[in-house]
Amino acid sequence: MGPQAVIKVTVGHYVLDERALDVLSDIVGLLRLRGEVLCQSELSAPWGLAFSPSEVHFHVIERGRCFLQVGSSGQPLEIAGGDLVVLPHGRGHRLFDVVGSRTVPIMSVLKADRPRPTGFLRFGGGGAKTQILCGRFQFDTRLAKSALLGLPPVLHLKNSSGRAPEWLELTMRFLVAEARSTAPGRQIAMSRLVDLLFIQTIRYWLSANDFQPLGWIGALRDPRIGSALTLIHANPERPWDVRTLAAEIGMSRSSFAQRFVELVGEPPRKYLTRLRVHLAARLLQVPGATILNTAAQVGYESEAAFSRVFKRYMRMAPAAFRARKVRRLRSPKRTR
Repeated sequence: MGPQAVIKVTVGHYVLDERALDVLSDIVGLLRLRGEVLCQSELSAPWGLAFSPSEVHFHVIERGRCFLQVGSSGQPLEIAGGDLVVLPHGRGHRLFDVVGSRTVPIMSVLKADRPRPTGFLRFGGGGAKTQILCGRFQFDTRLAKSALLGLPPVLHLKNSSGRAPEWLELTMRFLVAEARSTAPGRQIAMSRLVDLLFIQTIRYWLSANDFQPLGWIGALRDPRIGSALTLIHANPERPWDVRTLAAEIGMSRSSFAQRFVELVGEPPRKYLTRLRVHLAARLLQVPGATILNTAAQVGYESEAAFSRVFKRYMRMAPAAFRARKVRRLRSPKRTR
C-alpha cells in the first residue's frame, strides 16, 4: 500500500506534511521540557552578566541593546529590543552593554540582590538602561543531546522592521506581566509560557531559515524522510525497518536508507529503538505500569529483549529505573 494522502501546509519557505508538525510536539514531550524565568532585569551601563554552561538559557530583549558572546573567544553578537536569543546546547556565555565591560556571574548577582518574590533585578553603573527577561530550559538530559543536535549554537530571532513576530510579542507581554505579578499560580503560569516560547522558537526557526541541520529537525523539511518520521512516531510499536518504511513512502530501499542517514544522522532502526526506549521511560513512570505491559506498548514481545535494550540505552534495568522514579516522587522536597 502506498503512502496515505495527507494535508500539506506551507511553513515559511517550506511545504511540510501537516503530521510532521506532530513530531516536534512528540519530541518536546519526550524531552520533559521545564522552563523558568530567572529574572526580569533592568541593567544600567556599564554592566555585564556571565551565564554558566550546562544550562539552556534564553534572553528576551525588552528595551535597549547589548552584546552576547558565546565562550571566551566567540564573536560578540549585537542584539536589540524585541529580539530573542536561545542557546540550545547549554553553552556558557556573557551579556554586556559594550565589549570590554566587566562581567559577573548571574547567579551571584541574583543571590546578592534577592529579587524574589517579584523576580525583578536592578544591576549596573547607573548609565543607559537595557531591559532583559532572562530564563532557562531544563530537559531530560539523556535525550536532549540527540534531540537538539541539529540546532545551531545560538538561535537569534530578530525584531525585523521594528516589530517582533506576533507570537513572540504576545508571549513576551504575558511573561513580563507574570514576572511582575504576585498572584497565586504565578510560577506555573510562567513555566507554561516559557515552554511555549521554546516550542514556538523551534517552529519559527525551522520555517524561516534555509540552513539544513542534521537530525530530525532538518529531516522534517524533506517531504519523504519527514513522512517516514511521522510514521515512526505515530506507531512506534510497529516493526518498522528499511523495507517497510521505504515502501510506505514510495522510495527504493537503498535510496531511502542512504537519505535517512544523511538527514537524521543514524539508520531508521537505531532511531526507532532510541524513540522506543524514551517512550518506555515515560510509561514506566505512570503509577501501576508493569515492565511487561510497557514492553508490549513500545513493540517488544519479550520482556527480556526489552530489558536488554533499555539497559543498553539508559544504563540501568527497567525495574531499577522505575523504582528510582518512585522513590523520588515519594521523598519529601527539601526546603530552601
